[in-house]
Amino acid sequence: MAWALLVSFVIGAICALRMPILVFTLVVVAVILTCAIASYSTGSTFLHSIGWGLLFAAVLEAGYLFTHGVLYFLYARRGHNGRTSRKVQSKYSAD
Repeated sequence: MAWALLVSFVIGAICALRMPILVFTLVVVAVILTCAIASYSTGSTFLHSIGWGLLFAAVLEAGYLFTHGVLYFLYARRGHNGRTSRKVQSKYSAD
């Protein structure tokens, strides 16, 4: 089961590169429903099925957030270093 969680994390991380958040939310809802239906149909209890669906959804979201966090720190650091060294000249006297 650890491999399935790792694969879910990696899929979430890859989806963060090109998939908008609204589409990704729809994918996560589909994963919850699919996992719950598949688990319930194989004989698991209802709460157990919903629990695993929510766990897979949380791991997908964690991968998505991890990639956005890494990209934020990469772009924020790069943009922050270049702008602090220059002084902005304004044509208005109030600035």
